[in-house]
Amino acid sequence: MHPSQVPVIHSFIVNDVRDAIDAVDIMLQLYEQHNTVRFRILLPKANTARSIGYILLNELNLRIRYTFKGNIRYIVYHHDSNHYALLLLDDESANTLIG
Repeated sequence: MHPSQVPVIHSFIVNDVRDAIDAVDIMLQLYEQHNTVRFRILLPKANTARSIGYILLNELNLRIRYTFKGNIRYIVYHHDSNHYALLLLDDESANTLIG
């Protein structure tokens, strides 16, 4: 299955660092509700996309470390002509959906 076809709980459009931090807050709330990590983050195809993606992943890893027991896998792919995408999955979801 291609990463763009993986069903997710929520998709986020993140254009800057402030959006990334806000997205992490929402991801943690959704994790508490659904007890799974399945999110898609769309980043603009710009020079800052890599930096924003790293900031988001680092912030999420720091904040989820104390509540989530397991690993978060991520896949980066070209979503469309204007966006890169980060697909974030917990181990169980990744094994089931990606293989």
